[in-house]
Amino acid sequence: MAVLQQPVVSGNVFAEAIGDDLAPAGTYVGTEIEIRDEFGVTRQKFQSTELETVDLTTFLFGFRDAQGFEHRVASRRMKISGNEKSSLFAFLKSLLGRAPQYGWDYMELRGAQCLLTVEHVTRRDGSGVFAAIAALSPVPQGFGGQPVLGAPAAPRPGMAGPVTSGAAVPPYPAAIRPGVPAAVRPAAPAASALPAPTPLRAPAPANDPLPF
Repeated sequence: MAVLQQPVVSGNVFAEAIGDDLAPAGTYVGTEIEIRDEFGVTRQKFQSTELETVDLTTFLFGFRDAQGFEHRVASRRMKISGNEKSSLFAFLKSLLGRAPQYGWDYMELRGAQCLLTVEHVTRRDGSGVFAAIAALSPVPQGFGGQPVLGAPAAPRPGMAGPVTSGAAVPPYPAAIRPGVPAAVRPAAPAASALPAPTPLRAPAPANDPLPF
């Protein structure tokens, strides 16, 4: 009897959004433009032939290079876990500049800006390189010298021009998304403990194909 097996998922979930573009290596002011959670994913355990079923999340960032061209780069897929030794916890700690608090919904990071360091990593099969996130940190107050998303810049050939305005929202949530255990979400800090609001891009015009 033939049994239909669930596929073992791997690869970049934002491959279609990134396309063939190879983001240049360097450090830029980036914007978190999308977060994608996947639940009940079957994957191979690390350094093992065994399979496991886990919940995963991936972050997609956008930035402009020194010439004003737009690029996207994704994080690796991380297990949704509140363990202090987990990849997700370390990732959020770097992004926030402090340890995330339990009960906090990281989906509120959409639109937040950060310093983003991109590196080129050789593919396992040696067929070339891909852009990966080497480091993250909050944007220092008064930081300048890099093109910021939302600032006037030249579009890439065949693409619409940049968005030139933005709104401001705090990068922390007020509630937990339903259906996801609270234990995996780093409680919202008191209002007095919140940092200054993080700039957020304004909605792009209807004819602008870019989400940032």
